[in-house]
Amino acid sequence: MIRKTLKLLALTLAVGALLALIGLLKQKNRALEDAQKRIASIEQRMNKIMASISEEGRVADLRNELTQQRAELERLHTELAALHARTACSQVEPAIKQDVSSSSEAPAQTQASESYEDAAKTSERIEQRADAGLEMLSAFPAAKQRFVECAVKANIAPTLIERPQTLSAIDGIGPIFEQRLYNAGIGTYWEVATLDDETLRRILQLSKARAALVRFDTIRASAQRLAEETQTVGSIWNSEPVDDFDMIPGIGEVYKRRLYDAGIRTYAALANATPELLEQACASRSPVPPDYAGWIEAARKLATGRSGNESNT
Repeated sequence: MIRKTLKLLALTLAVGALLALIGLLKQKNRALEDAQKRIASIEQRMNKIMASISEEGRVADLRNELTQQRAELERLHTELAALHARTACSQVEPAIKQDVSSSSEAPAQTQASESYEDAAKTSERIEQRADAGLEMLSAFPAAKQRFVECAVKANIAPTLIERPQTLSAIDGIGPIFEQRLYNAGIGTYWEVATLDDETLRRILQLSKARAALVRFDTIRASAQRLAEETQTVGSIWNSEPVDDFDMIPGIGEVYKRRLYDAGIRTYAALANATPELLEQACASRSPVPPDYAGWIEAARKLATGRSGNESNT
């Protein structure tokens, strides 16, 4: 009797555990479906943003339009000169012919003059837009022209920033991938959001087998979301060198980010800093202060080793 009761109890517990497991699986499936819906919604929004291409914003189109308007302007110049010549000739004819000529050609002269003025104003306006577009392009490094064009296509005003953003905050991007992106000149959420699969695979140094396991769409969607949340859509990093301070003992992610924000982003800059400057930049609240002098010495060795390697090559 006791054995039967124990078996019944064990069966009841097993059934309860199975039901609980089924419930957890259902919850997990629902959470996964919700996450997939969120990803699909973000991807759809990104596609809409990238699809909203403004032809007026393209510098190449502005140049073509400017060329056409200049050609039209030259044609009106020629017509107006010919009209002035005909008017001058008509002044030496008899008074009657002069009146007839004036009455017939005056509307044409007025119309040509108005067309000339309109074309001149249009040409000037287009020329100003083209000059503004060229000035905007010249303000960005050549390596960043692709991102500028992406911003123009999406009707976004590109902005050049000095400090790189925390790319490790992007889903799927850890400290190692963050440093590889920095080394490739990618330093903002928005820049990551515009990269295609092949460019991401190359920058992150992924083999084809590993790349097949990486959700590039998730990386881009997360980067776009962070860019929107931080109001840095269209921000482009100036690509100043950034070293990986994780190589230095005692510098974790928090201190590394504070040093970056303070403008200390290379081994050489860290080696030339003072303990007082590092203390101010890191604002540590730890009861045991960091070994700032040790950081400086380690950075000096790394910077010296790098310069030695460069000279050997």
